[in-house]
Amino acid sequence: MTTILGAAAVFLVLMVVLRVMGKRELSQMTAFELVMLFVIGDIVAEAVISEDTSLVGALVATATFAVLTVLLSWLSYRWAPARPVVDGVPCIVLIDGAPDERVMRRERVTVDDLAEAARAQGIKDLAEIRLGLLEPNGSFSFFERSGR
Repeated sequence: MTTILGAAAVFLVLMVVLRVMGKRELSQMTAFELVMLFVIGDIVAEAVISEDTSLVGALVATATFAVLTVLLSWLSYRWAPARPVVDGVPCIVLIDGAPDERVMRRERVTVDDLAEAARAQGIKDLAEIRLGLLEPNGSFSFFERSGR
């Protein structure tokens, strides 16, 4: 029972930490950040299983994470108010070619990030964009003035 409660607590903390990290970090991890996530995973595993380093303890902790993931997915599907918390919401980072500095600062996105994402979608100039969104998964969606 201790393993299940520990796994549930760590699961919730990790969910909050990943939300705080922001969308940009999740989609554009450096090699160092990826290694850090593995290290965090190892630390979390030790914390969850604590004294119980058995295979059963590891399986119980993993099963708890899996069950909580499915429950959150189901909650998000069945109850609309939970969706922004569980899945996140898109942020408007660009309106009529003008970056929203406040939102970009909060999401830690630079104008260079926007320009790079726009070029990847075949848009040469930010002025061509009517609306730019930072999606919950960290990708950008752009709607051009011409209605492309």
